[in-house]
Amino acid sequence: MTAVSLSLSSTTSCIRRINLSRDLDQIANLIETCFPIDQDYDGRTYIQEMRKAARDMRMVGWFSNLADMQNAPVPGFVWEEHNQIIGNLSLIPFRHGASQIYLIANVAVHPSHRRRGIARSLTQRALRYLKERNQQLVWLQVREDNPAAINLYHSVGFVEQVSRTTWRVCPCDLQMPGSYWQQGLKIRRRRKSDWQNQGVWLDRAYPAIMRWNLPVDFGLFSPGILNWISNFMDNASFKHWAVEADGQPLGVITWQKTTSYANNLWLAFNEDTEADTLPGALGHVCKRLARKHPLSIDYPAGRFAAEFEALGFTCFRTLVWMKYKLGPVMGSRK
Repeated sequence: MTAVSLSLSSTTSCIRRINLSRDLDQIANLIETCFPIDQDYDGRTYIQEMRKAARDMRMVGWFSNLADMQNAPVPGFVWEEHNQIIGNLSLIPFRHGASQIYLIANVAVHPSHRRRGIARSLTQRALRYLKERNQQLVWLQVREDNPAAINLYHSVGFVEQVSRTTWRVCPCDLQMPGSYWQQGLKIRRRRKSDWQNQGVWLDRAYPAIMRWNLPVDFGLFSPGILNWISNFMDNASFKHWAVEADGQPLGVITWQKTTSYANNLWLAFNEDTEADTLPGALGHVCKRLARKHPLSIDYPAGRFAAEFEALGFTCFRTLVWMKYKLGPVMGSRK
């Protein structure tokens, strides 16, 4: 905690709570400087929405007071020097059943101020804040190609849980050699009887420990009139295709319409036969979809990687998920 103490004793630098109405523009600039936003449509949209929120808040002066209320959730912390924000850490709350989980995100330090312990100090400050409020779990995700950040979070006490790769492709770029089609493979609409296997395979491909952050509720995949009505009312759009060979169920592919850059594909396959069946099934399903709208797949890192690449998918990013267990601490709630 030395870096924090030093920063707080200085008259020109400090760690403080984010003031939404005052800081969002500077935070957006910092994130844009530190991360490859120009390569990510969703990232650019996120920055645009952040700047729009900053403008809206400035037009509504009372929100500044609301953001500073003692009992309001803290959206994160910044490191400020000479009235300039050079470091940021966001805290994002999620509901997971009856409990709450916090995600540490947007940890950014301006390139000219790195290697000073700013990211470590911000992380430690956030952990202390959450401990004081008796929170139980905090998560973060860090790019696999950022070993310095991974080592930092290890040293603070985070433990790796899973690694996930996001694969993307435009259907018109899909590569489908004829050899990928397995003899006897059949693609059909999913039936009610397929749901049990689909649920089991989804559990294996998408562990329960990280589902709270997925942009989908797999419970909505369950067939039945109630779910159909719920999805219709919520404007949730899914299509399911079952894969079988010689009458044996092998997998289910689910397409999900989104409002982001790419629509999602969720894969539920038997791992023992996946390498033989998924390439042909994936190509067959993609041919039924809009040719220009990109598709995105979240899958365990390393699993099916060579096959995805051969099909024309590109690796957008691989994220390492890390967890920190917070022990209850009786302390100030400042």
